[in-house]
Amino acid sequence: MAEDHHPVLHGPRGVAEEAPDSLRARVLGGWDAVLALAPGTEDADLRPLAALGSWPGRPVLGGVMAAAHGLEPPPRRPKPFDPDREEILSALAEARERVAAALEEVLAAPELGRRVVDSPLGPLPVLTQIHAMGHELAQAAGPEVPPALADAGLAAMVDVVGALAWRQGLPTTAGLWEPDGGLGWVFAADADGWRTRPRETSDDVPGVEGAASSLLVSTGSVPSMLARGEIRLRRVGGLLALAPLVDQVPNLPGGSLLRRAVGAVSALSRLPGFR
Repeated sequence: MAEDHHPVLHGPRGVAEEAPDSLRARVLGGWDAVLALAPGTEDADLRPLAALGSWPGRPVLGGVMAAAHGLEPPPRRPKPFDPDREEILSALAEARERVAAALEEVLAAPELGRRVVDSPLGPLPVLTQIHAMGHELAQAAGPEVPPALADAGLAAMVDVVGALAWRQGLPTTAGLWEPDGGLGWVFAADADGWRTRPRETSDDVPGVEGAASSLLVSTGSVPSMLARGEIRLRRVGGLLALAPLVDQVPNLPGGSLLRRAVGAVSALSRLPGFR
């Protein structure tokens, strides 16, 4: 039997503090947006979505939920080498149902959602990992991301960074948001945990501002994006608090953007008058 990770019941745990109805709507709304996009997508563009599907040898969340119950994860077998269009659509639909079932299970038993299990980013709560899939979905959807999917993607990025800031002992607040009151999320981490919430227009916190399509990119030059006005760095000194995080955590969701942003801040903050 795998090591049984006990939940840490005290302290905030990001989206675990959110009302179940809004959490459910955002998580499943992201999946529904992908399922609505996929049938109209050209065959060549469905391949990035194939990895998100639930395949017989790679059930979505199979390892996470097994670990949550203290069980050995199911053996991972490769997905079909060259799945056809219908197989991909079916795998995506099954993934959505598995996510919905896992979400209902942890909402009914909150201590299960707080249970800390292994992930590609190191130990993280089960609910954090379920919610984090919104980032993968948004990335796989391509450059035109529907609002529901962009919201799920941004929330996932911010919540995971908040979780990792807490785990790394970095008391800080930061966010990602669109200008003019668009989509946006903020986390605040301290010694007890972290909180994740929608950004309010009155917030004055460190972060990166730009269209969701720019904030969700995994490639690109931050200095070039800054020069073109595609993103803006806010409260740049505060962003430097994230430097240990982006240096120490490989595969961080949004890590490419944050890593480049922190690097840009490090360079730009040495210029006179740049605050």
